[in-house]
Amino acid sequence: MASKVVTQSYTIFIERCRGMVNSKFVMSSNSISNILQLIASVPCLTNYVQICSQNFDFKKEYNKATASLDFILPSENKKIVAFVTNLLFMFDQKKLDLTKFIKTYYSTNDFELSYKTFCDKVINPYMIAFKDILLEEDKAAPDYLDNTNVTEFAKNQCMGVITSLISIVSQDNNLSDEKKSDYLTMLEGFFYSFEISRAQMIKVVWIGLKNIMSSYRPAQSYLMSIEKVLQDYAVI
Repeated sequence: MASKVVTQSYTIFIERCRGMVNSKFVMSSNSISNILQLIASVPCLTNYVQICSQNFDFKKEYNKATASLDFILPSENKKIVAFVTNLLFMFDQKKLDLTKFIKTYYSTNDFELSYKTFCDKVINPYMIAFKDILLEEDKAAPDYLDNTNVTEFAKNQCMGVITSLISIVSQDNNLSDEKKSDYLTMLEGFFYSFEISRAQMIKVVWIGLKNIMSSYRPAQSYLMSIEKVLQDYAVI
């Protein structure tokens, strides 16, 4: 039986996905960011995506999905989780254009209807597939933590910088409450990933943190110093 933390995390995940399904296309960018930020900041969700992504080749699966005029998701739930999470990252990072994607695979005379069809064919199956986290927690638990420990030096270096960033964000009165909350949630999740010293989790959360704070100027020098440490110790 899934723990209370996993159940609550999944419930929030579903709320974020439904927010995307029920919104207009103009809000899709924010919706995608909200989903990815949640996954990156909540350890059990991050770990589950990591499990689903083991030995998963996104490029290969994307080529399969786009081999015909119809866009076809993988058939297995774990592959759907890994695939759609990667797909959302591609949209979020502008490596794939969501507008062009929808026009290519879900074209109708009404673009909002096309967007709804995209959500029905991609986001809804993603929600359903992710539900396996509630069923597989116990047997998957031994695999949640990767075996690659981060050296104490890298850990101490980065945790000190993260602590400084948390202080800066907390005291910045120019930030909206929503932005401040988002930044602090990601920073706290990043700090936690160092506390348990798991390189794979650090890498996943780092992607989300770097993305969400990319426009926050006071953080840039701190993020650069973290990135250098992570690169020096082959975490990223």
